[in-house]
Amino acid sequence: MPRKPLPWFESLTDSVFALGAAARETRTAHQAAQAASAHYNLDRIRLLDGEVTVTGRYSASRPHDQAVVRVVDALRNCEHRMEGLYNQAALSYAYGTAWAILRVLDGQQPPRVELGLSAEGHLAVPGELAPVPPAMKGLERWCDNAKFEKARQRWWECDSAGEYASALDDEDYLADHEANEMHQAYAEARGIPDAAYAYAALAESALRYSLLGARARHTHP
Repeated sequence: MPRKPLPWFESLTDSVFALGAAARETRTAHQAAQAASAHYNLDRIRLLDGEVTVTGRYSASRPHDQAVVRVVDALRNCEHRMEGLYNQAALSYAYGTAWAILRVLDGQQPPRVELGLSAEGHLAVPGELAPVPPAMKGLERWCDNAKFEKARQRWWECDSAGEYASALDDEDYLADHEANEMHQAYAEARGIPDAAYAYAALAESALRYSLLGARARHTHP
C-alpha cells in the first residue's frame, strides 16, 4: 500500500528541521576542531631536544618538532575547513527558514525549502533576504517576536562588520587606527555563523507559529 504523502506544512517543517540538523552537526564538528587546535598550542608544548640522523641529509632532524608542527598544521587546516562548513550550514538554515516563513505569511504552500547554489557550490541568497532577512509582519503577536528581532539585529551587526572589514582590506593604505578597526571588525564578523544559527533556531519556532492556521484548517476543514 503506497504511503500517504505528507501535508505540505509537514514536509516544509521536516525540510527546515533537516537544515537545522545539518547546522548542528557542523557546529559540533567545528567546536571539536577548535578544541583539538587549542590543545596543540605551540606556546604550551615543550619541544624535546632529541635528534636523529636521517640518511642523505647534512643536518640532524628533531622528530618531536616535526611531529608537533605537522599536527598543528593539520589541525588548523581542519579547523578552517570545519568553520567553512558550519558557516555554510548555519546560513542555509537561517536563510532557508526565513524564506519559508515569508512564503507562509504570504499565503503560499511550499512543500520544502528552496535554496540556490552558485557554480562554486556556495549558497546563493535570494535578493529579498540579503544580506539579512527583513523584519516580518505577521509575527507581532508571537510571544518570542522581540527575541527574534534581537537575534536578527545581532546577525546584521556581524554581517555589517564583515562588510566594513572587507572594505578596509581593499584599501591600498591604512592608518594604524584603521588597521586596528579592520582587525576588530573581522573578529566581530567571525560571529556570523553563531548569530545566524541563533536566528534560525528562533525562526524555526516562528515558522511553527505561522503554520498554526494551516494546521487548523487541515484538521478541521
